[in-house]
Amino acid sequence: MLQTAKTIQVDRRTNLTHREFVSEYRNPGKPVIFTDLSKDWPAKTKFTPEYFQEKFGEREIEIGGKVYTLNRLFDLLKNSTKENPAPYPFKLNVRKDFADLEPDLSPRPSIATPDRTHSSLIPKMLLNDLYDLEIFFGGPGGEFPYLHYDFLGLYAYINQIYGEKEFTIFPPEQQKYLYPKPGAPWLSEIENHHNPDLKKYPLLAEATPITITISAGETLFIPCGWYHTARSLTLTISVAFDQLCESNWKFFTNECCIPRGKNSLKAKMINAYLTGAGALLSAREKLMGTE
Repeated sequence: MLQTAKTIQVDRRTNLTHREFVSEYRNPGKPVIFTDLSKDWPAKTKFTPEYFQEKFGEREIEIGGKVYTLNRLFDLLKNSTKENPAPYPFKLNVRKDFADLEPDLSPRPSIATPDRTHSSLIPKMLLNDLYDLEIFFGGPGGEFPYLHYDFLGLYAYINQIYGEKEFTIFPPEQQKYLYPKPGAPWLSEIENHHNPDLKKYPLLAEATPITITISAGETLFIPCGWYHTARSLTLTISVAFDQLCESNWKFFTNECCIPRGKNSLKAKMINAYLTGAGALLSAREKLMGTE
């Protein structure tokens, strides 16, 4: 049985200023739970299972090679149990497929600025697979299928809109216990991570996971490099968005180089370009007073 980390406290904070967040959590790479980050979103009161079924019930989405209507999806989620869970995650790429929902997820919290994910200075080939605004649906017992840290080392903000979700997170320094996949270290090779085989993964016994439950109205900030996974305790609706800025730019640059071979010519060219682009963006942000 894994021991739970007792030395790291994940704070719950209300009315956190941008300066406090940057100095106490973002730059040091420390997770935090906001109690009020999504308070101005229409989604906070609008997004319920009934809303999605009434407004989008016949809309089809493809998940895992199968096509579901949202009505069928919520039927599965409402009947999900710990013993017989519905598939998880069901997620919507808002910008691509449900752009009409973007106004319900606005304004972007000022605390999560500046954000470079849509900067014209970043070559599109580096962010082709980025879905930076997603809605996740889950049913009781539904578990995220793998342990990971977020794509390209972006900061993640998980906004719980409906229901309760449990997260298990690991600090970056515990990567050595988590069996990162060769060539893709953001993915752990551990199978059945909520009930792992410690004979197969003995190093995992040295890890000290932190378990957190977030409820409707709360937002979990996950810094870059923190491995995590999640499971729904009830029927859940969550909204995730990302942030790329000065403090995780170096991590991002390194992640962009890994798939190309860190010592390859292509990786060296990407590193040189992104290093220069990062300096330019930092200067612009300081000039505009956004950082």
